[in-house]
Amino acid sequence: MRSANPFAPTFGALPPVLAGRADVIGDIAAAWETGPTHPGYTALLLGRRGTGKTVVLEELRTLAQRRGWLTVSAAAVTPGLLDRLSHAAAEHLNRAAEALDADLRGDLAAAGIGIAAAYDPGADLARRLGTVLSVLARHLDRQGAGMVVTVDELHAGHADELRTLGIALQDVTRLAQLPMAFVGAGLPVLEDTLLSDESVTFLQRCGRYEVGFLDHAAARTALAEPIRQRGGRMSPEAIEHAVEAAGGYPFMVQLVGFHSWEAAAEPDTAVTVSDAVEGAQVAQQHIGQLVIAPLWRDQPDSARRFLIAMAHDDSESQLADIARRMDVTSGYVSVYRARLVKSGLVAATDKRSVTFALPGTRRWIRDLDVFAHVSETLHLTDGRSVGFTIPHD
Repeated sequence: MRSANPFAPTFGALPPVLAGRADVIGDIAAAWETGPTHPGYTALLLGRRGTGKTVVLEELRTLAQRRGWLTVSAAAVTPGLLDRLSHAAAEHLNRAAEALDADLRGDLAAAGIGIAAAYDPGADLARRLGTVLSVLARHLDRQGAGMVVTVDELHAGHADELRTLGIALQDVTRLAQLPMAFVGAGLPVLEDTLLSDESVTFLQRCGRYEVGFLDHAAARTALAEPIRQRGGRMSPEAIEHAVEAAGGYPFMVQLVGFHSWEAAAEPDTAVTVSDAVEGAQVAQQHIGQLVIAPLWRDQPDSARRFLIAMAHDDSESQLADIARRMDVTSGYVSVYRARLVKSGLVAATDKRSVTFALPGTRRWIRDLDVFAHVSETLHLTDGRSVGFTIPHD
């Protein structure tokens, strides 16, 4: 009977093998051992879509639970973050109600926060987040334990809520030195938005960890090990082709692995190079729909024009060439370069050149109906009309 496909090409899903993230997880775990004085005790995970930030966040939650710590988690993607975190912490207090010391009960009562039979799951606890977290952390400190607060999708959060969260975290962790660690995750655009806001100094002082692309060895492990664990084998040629097709992009690694497994006649025995070739082709079709298209839709017309100007190159693009094609100044190009790097569509190879950050982006843009139309407005070196087919990369 054919085994279930071990790969997980779904955003936020835990991959069968978490490869290439040991350093980040190890550094944060070491900070937890040291305590609130360690700069990594409060940490931010920054990375592009599909690099596995949520997966690392989940692994850290699991690690905390193995240590006997409590976890309080929420995503900032919708309003009400403070209330969700407060209720998650209050539920821990309810379970520990009989063990709470009198002074802690008194602090909750003074703030109008009921526990046990008096707990109101429908109450708005947003303004009382600091009190709930402080009481829970003080209780855990007396028990010789600790907790970690995790917040995903920070880039989508409401600025006022995140400022309030930062104040609460600073009061409990940095000022009171209580055992409450924090890990947040978000897109690199945070550097230009929330982290440039002088009123959120706590988050600015968090340790920063990049969750980036996988190196060759980690990508090999992520592709070959799940198949080996099922009793099968991925041929060396198949591994190399799959690694090359994935380009180190973690989501693409899972996508190529998934479709290579599906292409194999007996994947729990062997996945061949022809299976990997077919799997990579199917993955390439899906990556455009799942990742590139949403990023493209988020861009203004001027940024899309920049990307189309880039797509005329078969490898990295020189900023001077892009400026000439668009008939704009170097300063204009630099502004959009920075924005597109933060969006995750473009990567800077050096100060004067850029390339597409995600595998298959050039091909995807060249296949757009708008590509030829916009290209007609660019200043191309050969002066030809561009209503022609450009070879795919």
